[in-house]
Amino acid sequence: MHCDLLRKAFYTVRQRFEVVAFASSSSEVLTTLRQERPQVVAISSDLQDGVLSGLRILPEIRRTHPETKILVVMASPNKEVVVDAFRHGAVGVLNRNCSFDLLCKAVEVVSQGQVWANAEELHYVLAAFVKSPKPPMLDPKMESRVTVREAAVVRLAIEGLSNREIAQQLALTEHTVKNYLFKVFDKLGVSNRVELVLACLYQEENAREELAAKKESSARKVVPAGRQIATIGL
Repeated sequence: MHCDLLRKAFYTVRQRFEVVAFASSSSEVLTTLRQERPQVVAISSDLQDGVLSGLRILPEIRRTHPETKILVVMASPNKEVVVDAFRHGAVGVLNRNCSFDLLCKAVEVVSQGQVWANAEELHYVLAAFVKSPKPPMLDPKMESRVTVREAAVVRLAIEGLSNREIAQQLALTEHTVKNYLFKVFDKLGVSNRVELVLACLYQEENAREELAAKKESSARKVVPAGRQIATIGL
């Protein structure tokens, strides 16, 4: 029913968007992405598969369609859902009870590579990452695009330090720290600290998934010849 309502609503603004498909289940979403390769996917946190099933397929979407921007429409916009959505690849979150106009604006913003979230939701994300026992690290590929001094500023920024605290630790002025950050934002294609933290987080998640895939591949190689393995869906 919700999909049907959205279909009719988006038809009224067809001059702004080209809607390529609608889907209600995880399998339909993944099939549609594979066939259509949309620029943006607006996915509900809860699909026909069950509560939070929309969040569970985000890593797969990010892995197989990294060019597609993900906007999660949350049925229950609590802190855990917001943090998990961003952690698993979303670049925007939106309350399902918002207006259709706001949904359209969110789609346009994430399509441009920007983060969509309100101030409270951004606070959830930054607080969760700062409290993490292992804050996001600056990926070597990203670090190679900035100077040594810029990298030092970025490492402290993604650990949650303010410009003043960074300036004190590195013996710089706050103005200099701000200039370094603006230069880094431009080099890495992000707009603010939140996008910088998310970019670092996504790099870590990708590296973790690649390592898990390698371990799984190695485990398969050591299975004795002639022995079969049965997998059971839980």
